[in-house]
Amino acid sequence: MSSNKESITSDIVNEEVKYISNTLELMRDAHRISNDAYLESGSIQGGLSVISSLLEQDITDLEIDSLLNTLLERTKVLDIKYPDLNGIIESYRTI
Repeated sequence: MSSNKESITSDIVNEEVKYISNTLELMRDAHRISNDAYLESGSIQGGLSVISSLLEQDITDLEIDSLLNTLLERTKVLDIKYPDLNGIIESYRTI
């Protein structure tokens, strides 16, 4: 992350958090995902919120990288458990 930190801001991360939150809610309400998938995906949203806060506080790259790696591992688990989830989330970007 250290090479990209200059281009990643808390505002950008917050926009992604809003998108994920709104999209997950729409998907759950439309019965496109289960409540379990909705709740488990919330951990990614929460982790991104923490990253946004860290960026606002100018926390070191090392700490942010550590959290990003944790989120990456969580997303891998979610992708195995809910293989269509990411594609469904991304499909809402064009709506």
